[in-house]
Amino acid sequence: MANNIMAIYGEVPELVEKKSNEIVESYLNEKKDDFNYVKYNLYDTSFNQIIEEALTMPFISEKKAIVVKNAFIFTGEKVSKDIQPNNEQVNEFLEKYDGENFIIFEVYQNKLDERKKITKTLKKTSKLAKVEQMSEQEIKNWIKNKLHENFKDIKQDALDLFIELTGINFNIVSQELEKIILFLGERTTINKKDVEEIINRSLEQNVFLLTEYIQKGEKYKAIQLIKDLIVMKEEPIKLLALITSNYRLYYQCKILSRKGYSGQQIAKTINVHPYRVKLALNQVKHYQLTHLLNIIDQCAETDYKLKSSYMDKQLILELFILSL
Repeated sequence: MANNIMAIYGEVPELVEKKSNEIVESYLNEKKDDFNYVKYNLYDTSFNQIIEEALTMPFISEKKAIVVKNAFIFTGEKVSKDIQPNNEQVNEFLEKYDGENFIIFEVYQNKLDERKKITKTLKKTSKLAKVEQMSEQEIKNWIKNKLHENFKDIKQDALDLFIELTGINFNIVSQELEKIILFLGERTTINKKDVEEIINRSLEQNVFLLTEYIQKGEKYKAIQLIKDLIVMKEEPIKLLALITSNYRLYYQCKILSRKGYSGQQIAKTINVHPYRVKLALNQVKHYQLTHLLNIIDQCAETDYKLKSSYMDKQLILELFILSL
């Protein structure tokens, strides 16, 4: 096994990059600079250039780390022939590399394509690390730690509301956290009012709120939320797709919960983040399976209307909400 080649993969690019940075910093044991750290993007770099860099000894520094972003070659992603490297060349490099420089391939997908010869070689010759999405508690702990680094804190009710608004998307959470830290200024504690004033509800969380309005029969609020989202340039077809995805999730959760599956077991079975399952399970107790199936059918009919009718798309979506 080549101790100096590693592939880090996961569906959240920000978490993959975070893990990659931690490993590079640990390996270098000094601050990154132009002499000990090189970063490439495989979308716009030939593999020949990466090989050449790998075989070039570090200058001035004792160690050198090479990071290759968007390492699509180990996935099933389709790319143009112009940027597709020679797989045999990649395979030979992985098999024979015994250089001093440390190479990290960053792959932004949940799994590697194990049908490929180069992926099989990668698994045999290199270290692999999969980066899972953070759990709800892990992301809350990350928020607290990030605030502590900035000499700040957050009250529990404010933290709960923060996650309710952002969901567990790491990129959204980190952006909103940076925003609220700037807003806080010299103050040291974030309270619930701060979160209410500053944090935007994510699109995914807005769609969960929308389906909650529908479940409670609050159609006016649901339609107003649709209008607000469309004003924010969200397309009706995209909104319907997200609504449909939610109801399919509710249906799956209803069936599996009836069979005695826990929230964690459901999440693993249908490959959905446990936080989304938690939100879904709070909703499905208000539905019968036949009702959910009927809504999913109505979603399909509305999707057809959006794609084929000459009617105003926003009106079609509002009429769909009223029909539920």
